[in-house]
Amino acid sequence: MSRPLAALAAASVLALAGCATPSAPPGPAAGEGPPNLWTGRFAATVTEAGDGAREERSSGRFSLRVEGPSTELELSSPLGQTIAQVRLDDGRATLLAADGKSWQAPSAEALTEQVFGWRVPLANLPDWLEGRIAEPTERDGSRVVAGLDHGWSVRIDASEAGRPRRLALDWPAGAGAGERRLSLRLVVDSALRSVARP
Repeated sequence: MSRPLAALAAASVLALAGCATPSAPPGPAAGEGPPNLWTGRFAATVTEAGDGAREERSSGRFSLRVEGPSTELELSSPLGQTIAQVRLDDGRATLLAADGKSWQAPSAEALTEQVFGWRVPLANLPDWLEGRIAEPTERDGSRVVAGLDHGWSVRIDASEAGRPRRLALDWPAGAGAGERRLSLRLVVDSALRSVARP
């Protein structure tokens, strides 16, 4: 399967490897209420099925924003170069690549797997980033730290101020050694309530 965006992401990472990280641009104005904007870093590892399984890795930065019925995810290289934007709106997912190409599908997971080669659980991320997991399997006191949700295994490895700081996401939950599997690792750098766009 052709995965042009995966190739673009890999090229960006390789080209920028070893460079110094620039200072982050000013963030949006913060409002009151629960977070609707999260920024941080991601690392994705896809392990192919079969003997002599090989791994494909990619990493970078993410920004996730929720506004009403819309959820928007921006993925960028480690130095901030935009790779793609994924938007989920009224059950329709749209992916826009940095080169202007776009794709659409009913599911953000199916769309990102088609283009990236690995799926992004866009519809569920806002809940997980707030520590809400559909089927909790482990707690630390009253706080949920692990569980299952829509076929994913979700683990909150670290929290700060009562909110998840590091998350480990694995698909499919309970995958065996011989199965194709995806491991996503997220580190949240900020979680705030942004002022609505004009």
